[in-house]
Amino acid sequence: MDINVLDTLYRRVAVVDDHISLVWTERFASVGDFELHVVSNLQNRHRFIEGIRLAIPQSYRVMTIDTVEEAINDEGERILIVKGFSLEDILKHRVAMADLTDLTTDPQWILTGLPKAVAEQMFHDICVTGILDPDDIIAGVNEINIFPADTIDEPPDSITYVVDPQDLYTAIKKLCDAYFMGFRLVRDQDTTQLYFDVYMGVDRSTQQTTHAAVIFSPDLENLHSTRKLSSVAQYKNVAYVVSPVGHEIVFATDVDPTVEGFERRVLLVKADDITDGVPATATAKMIQRGLEELSKNRAFIVLDGEVAQQSQYTYGTDYNLGDVVTLEDDDGATAQMQVVEQIFASDQEGDRSYPTLAINAFITPGSWLAVDPDLEWFDLDADSTHWADQP
Repeated sequence: MDINVLDTLYRRVAVVDDHISLVWTERFASVGDFELHVVSNLQNRHRFIEGIRLAIPQSYRVMTIDTVEEAINDEGERILIVKGFSLEDILKHRVAMADLTDLTTDPQWILTGLPKAVAEQMFHDICVTGILDPDDIIAGVNEINIFPADTIDEPPDSITYVVDPQDLYTAIKKLCDAYFMGFRLVRDQDTTQLYFDVYMGVDRSTQQTTHAAVIFSPDLENLHSTRKLSSVAQYKNVAYVVSPVGHEIVFATDVDPTVEGFERRVLLVKADDITDGVPATATAKMIQRGLEELSKNRAFIVLDGEVAQQSQYTYGTDYNLGDVVTLEDDDGATAQMQVVEQIFASDQEGDRSYPTLAINAFITPGSWLAVDPDLEWFDLDADSTHWADQP
């Protein structure tokens, strides 16, 4: 696997093809990272230094070196261990605030709109407009999506997002985690331009017909060692947020507000730090806190397996980060899984690339969601016992 060394304009200036090993991981809603091992010689010690940016041909992500360590490996060779993070790491070095003029009476940044638009506005204001300082601007970044258009719907309800002074990465990530959104800062290999967007992903599961389905299954020889695990031990779907200025009842984003009885699982959230005198601000902060805490207490449902390192699906062509794909096991259990990581590995065994999948929706054989989508209502209605047999 070739590694491209980039200049400050993200143009390739050198190619490295004699490394010992490389593990390159990019993520849907988190910063990516890499670890590279190369022989410690004069050329590499001058080439791999802090701040240098790297790319690989198989990816749109760019990584920045932040740590270089010289060590002796198990074979007695003197090597360099080079580590770093993807470009999204720059958000940790920006502050999420509306201005710097008043940190005593009104330090909060209050944004209103759709969750996706709010996340994009935070990036725009700090890194494109430079509302805090012009030197915060990331030069030349474009705010458009260069990947296939999302088919997973973005959250449709407007919110008020209250941001206490913190780094921009944390502010954006909290919001994205609460609403199942991803964010990325990538490089177009042809133009070397940078692009930022908040995204939902593309549905490539068997539950849709717009795109060719991506299926990982033992029958297709691209999945093995399948295992099942489910737990609702920590699951909560309603949060009672109590603060000195009032309370709010907050529902998880994928839960019907009429949930009741044994299906209603309540989480008590003590928000002693929410003391805002403005009712609207206090309400927005309590709702926000409730969603953040509920996102930490989701149902744990896993239909897992080891995705074959070589399969018929190519990352960047057949699927991307954030996309939903179908996972099947030997018993017919099916899960709609989201691609949350893509890992590239290169060493003496060769080059490999494979995704990490996280649960999106679980389908039990025989349930409503498992019904063949090609069947029509009339066909099923012909059997008067069919509907009564559904779980």
